[in-house]
Amino acid sequence: MRTGRLLVAALLANVACSGAVALDPLAPVQTRVDPDEVSTPPLRVAWTVSASDEDGDREVPTHAAAVGDSAIFVAYSNRLDALSLEDGNKLWEAHLSAPLAFAPVAFRGGVALASGPRWLWLDASGTATAFADARGPVNDALVVSEGLVVVSDEQVRLLDLSAGNSLTMAWSTALPGGRRASTGQDGSSLYVTNEDGSVTALATATGTARWRSTEVEAAPLRPAAGEAVYVVDHGGQLHALRHRDGKRMWDAKYIGMRVSGSPVARDGLVWVPGLDAAVHAFTAGGGSHQHRIKGNGRIHMDVVGWGPWVIASPQYGPWIIVQAPRSSRGPADPGTPRILRIDSDDDLALPPAVDTEGKIGVVVIDSTGTIRFLTPEQGAEARRGDEADETQPPAR
Repeated sequence: MRTGRLLVAALLANVACSGAVALDPLAPVQTRVDPDEVSTPPLRVAWTVSASDEDGDREVPTHAAAVGDSAIFVAYSNRLDALSLEDGNKLWEAHLSAPLAFAPVAFRGGVALASGPRWLWLDASGTATAFADARGPVNDALVVSEGLVVVSDEQVRLLDLSAGNSLTMAWSTALPGGRRASTGQDGSSLYVTNEDGSVTALATATGTARWRSTEVEAAPLRPAAGEAVYVVDHGGQLHALRHRDGKRMWDAKYIGMRVSGSPVARDGLVWVPGLDAAVHAFTAGGGSHQHRIKGNGRIHMDVVGWGPWVIASPQYGPWIIVQAPRSSRGPADPGTPRILRIDSDDDLALPPAVDTEGKIGVVVIDSTGTIRFLTPEQGAEARRGDEADETQPPAR
């Protein structure tokens, strides 16, 4: 059996064990968008690279990549490579003394790694200059303006760099069973799904708990924050919780298929990946179904937001599915998603990596270890996308 299919099977098994998969049946949903009738989004493949070991065998990265301001960070079994944004050439490599416990995170001009029992921060030259105790397994990590939020089994912490490039803990909040986290558009609140199905809101600056909602038995997926806080329950239903108190805004919407990853909210729509080989979009205000975009194999990972775009990871391809900006200055039909297909005979190995500001590009890695870097086109389509992006806060 090929390595890619083994990786896919393992990822699907992990999702099932986490409670993110609902029960059958995979109810059909009317297709509202035909992928063959939409235009190409303003992205191009800037470069393609792959790595080989000392014996000349192809190496496959072990975690999703991270996109930084000046480099792309790719993790292998025992090292981290920094690749040039311009051409994919290796800038440096760092050999690791312990396996990574989480994917690398581009942070403060360098990269943060959860390796063995501690966090490391490597500067732009690849030198480890800051360290912090990991304090348990890492379930999620995300960059906010205040620092690096780390979610473990028993607590949520905010790490940052001091003036002397030392990793320090700005605050720590006890939160048993914390699993996945996201932040709203203004960045003032963190929303964490917990093992018991509850959802907790924390102040990003202080870690103070603002509310804990038990109205929905949420699956341990990353919430989507937009007009509300959107979570999927264990039965495959989409719910909207109010930002200020966690109360339910509208009745649950049954998605109608197995839910296979975290949702994402963009431009008035909430996108949900399903094991029916499609990505579904619902209105953020009331939850009505708007789009069903079929992929090339079942979607088995989180949907990723990148600026005004939405990117999905089907099982085969890989494919990148992109939503057009919903703006009067955007394309002629702003409600119609645009899709980019990346032709490949190889299985998808890892989810796409994006930069937090939605300006630099997207990295996809297939099961053979081939790394592709996609960047915005510089033509009229790209300019229209930039104008639309300026009408809303940057994605976090």
